[in-house]
Amino acid sequence: MTSAFDLREKPKTSQDRAAALRLKNNRLGMTIFQASWIMVFLALIVVNWQLRFSYAQWPPAGVAPFDPLLPTIATLALLVSAILVRRGWGSLRRRAIDAFSLNWRLAMALGIAFMMIIVFEFINVSEAALATQYGVTLRLMTGFHLAHALAIMAVMLRVYRGARSGAYGGGDAEGWAVEGTAKLWYFVVVAWLMFYLVLYWIR
Repeated sequence: MTSAFDLREKPKTSQDRAAALRLKNNRLGMTIFQASWIMVFLALIVVNWQLRFSYAQWPPAGVAPFDPLLPTIATLALLVSAILVRRGWGSLRRRAIDAFSLNWRLAMALGIAFMMIIVFEFINVSEAALATQYGVTLRLMTGFHLAHALAIMAVMLRVYRGARSGAYGGGDAEGWAVEGTAKLWYFVVVAWLMFYLVLYWIR
């Protein structure tokens, strides 16, 4: 028979309290990082708008607007990758390593596909566009985003290897590396969505 004492939550040890505090601080730090760094992306959007208002029309006369087809495919791949990252994180919390591995690998593959498409867009900006701020800002913004996506993809790969080797447990504190990396990837997604709208749709 279970007593009332057994039903009560066991008191946390000093190690448990320290781990909970570290996790709380990690999450707060990540939130501050995401909010502050999104402001940098917003600053680039403001620069883009300031430049476009210096032209009588946008894109400038004689410059074809950027085709949104490939960037739209890239954006869909990035959104699906974010869903897979979320599923992978949830799988690891349940200690389902195989499910984590599958979701994480697929997310990384889609992330790489996204980056390849954006690199293609970066390289293939026309000479006419590059002679204006229209083409220069596309290269600036996509290049800036690609640098972040590539760096975070490297972190994702490292976390994947760590999870496969059993480096992370199923609890929140033990799995912070995976949670933190997932949140970094969400940052990549949100930042790109802002750039995508400004570069390809809002004219």
